[in-house]
Amino acid sequence: MSFVYRHRARLIVLSIGLVAGGLGGLLGIGGGSVVVPAFVFFLNFDQKRAHGTSLCVALFISVSAVVAYGRHDFVDMRVAAEIAAGGVVGALLGARTANVVRSRTLRYIFSIFMGLAGARMIIAGLMPDAAAHQGVLTDVGLIRTVAIVGTGLVTGFLSALLGIGGGIVMIPAMVIGLGIEQKMAQGISLAAMMITALTGLAAHTKMKNVDYRVGVWAGAGSVLGALLGASAAALVSSSILKLGFGVLMLVMAILLARRRERVEEEDI
Repeated sequence: MSFVYRHRARLIVLSIGLVAGGLGGLLGIGGGSVVVPAFVFFLNFDQKRAHGTSLCVALFISVSAVVAYGRHDFVDMRVAAEIAAGGVVGALLGARTANVVRSRTLRYIFSIFMGLAGARMIIAGLMPDAAAHQGVLTDVGLIRTVAIVGTGLVTGFLSALLGIGGGIVMIPAMVIGLGIEQKMAQGISLAAMMITALTGLAAHTKMKNVDYRVGVWAGAGSVLGALLGASAAALVSSSILKLGFGVLMLVMAILLARRRERVEEEDI
């Protein structure tokens, strides 16, 4: 019986990784929106352990997907490093702010922002693919660096403060704010995630919030999913990817607002 249970558990963990990796590779996100609730529901993990272990999976996803995106020249490592640098600082600030600020209004405002940004991505997806964007990446020097690092700073801050995946903020910020093409933005997001996931994983390891056995098994499934998802992304038009990402943002905006409502009710 234990033999059957053990192998069924491994199959569940592999499947979680496969789905998360597929979504991560296709849309350029870390898969935490799949992994964390799945670990809580199927494996009975507490929230901190689920989050810490999900970073292990995110590392597998980002590394394997970046390899696939890089083969199609959809990765700019310099931009990724600049965004990651801002993201690490932003995450530290966001984590400290989260300890002293518990604002229901803040979550609602951000949910509205995500909803509007998601709608904007959907509208862009419904329009024909335009010529290459012209944004701050065409500039050189201080303005370019400040804009990119600032994007990472805001992304890291909001991710840590609100408990959401960085790619959900980072990709629309790059597409809408910096004028980066959708597939390139996804590749950059995944490359930046390698750095931020590794940093977060080290921190959670010190706090003993990582189950590496589960993380490695889920990571093994996520590698296949990420490679398949990234390969599909290379074949799918940017318009379809924008539509998919926009829908994901709308769903996340609704879930974020509803989750905050439940937390507030529990606190009363």
